[in-house]
Formats: sequence, structure tokens, C-alpha cells
Amino acid sequence: MYAFYGSLRKGMDLYKKFEFDLQYKFSLWLPGYDLYSLGPYPCAIKSKNSGCKILIEVMHITSPITEQKIFDIERNAGYYFEEVTIEKQLVGMFLYEHPANYPKVLHGDWVTFFGEQRK
Repeated sequence: MYAFYGSLRKGMDLYKKFEFDLQYKFSLWLPGYDLYSLGPYPCAIKSKNSGCKILIEVMHITSPITEQKIFDIERNAGYYFEEVTIEKQLVGMFLYEHPANYPKVLHGDWVTFFGEQRK
């Protein structure tokens, strides 16, 4: 299972590309992370502020081929993979090391932020 917070969330570009192999499980606000905009994509970073949170969608990838494609896309874009405990189970997440000078997504919801930017 994977926690997606950006372009692999329902309705977003990468989700549409792989949707037949993505099985939605649940959404929740995950504390302890900050969200930043890289332009067309976000990045999540572990936060020193436990009050920060991001909206994630947990999904099961039903195809090993799709799973490898997603893994390659994320790693080639500079993300690292980490397993985190969510709802008492290990879930994979792709994170960034440092936000550099990217703008912070203050409310932690990429889908809402991305929609606001396109207006």
C-alpha cells in the first residue's frame, strides 16, 4: 500500500494514467509533514512541527508493472521512498529531503491547491 498526496491522488494526472491499477482504500490527514509546490507537482517533507499535516489517499497498486513504473517516476523526479505507519500498517510514501525555496502549501491539500492555481 502507498500513501499519495499529489499527482497520484484521485482525479489528478498520474492517477488518470494508472487508475485501472490503483485501488483506493481511504483518505486521512497525516500529521508531521509539510507540503510544498514544485510547480506542477508537490513534495512532502517531514516537519519539525507536529501540528503540520497533509491530506493523503492510501491505495493498493494491483499491478507489479504499474508499481515499478510509479516507483521509477518518483525516484527519477528526486523523491526517496520510505515506509511509514498509518492506521497500524506500513505504507510506502515518496518524500523529499529539503524544500529548498519552494512555496509551502499551507493547508496541506494538493488537490485543492492545484485547483486554486489553475483558476
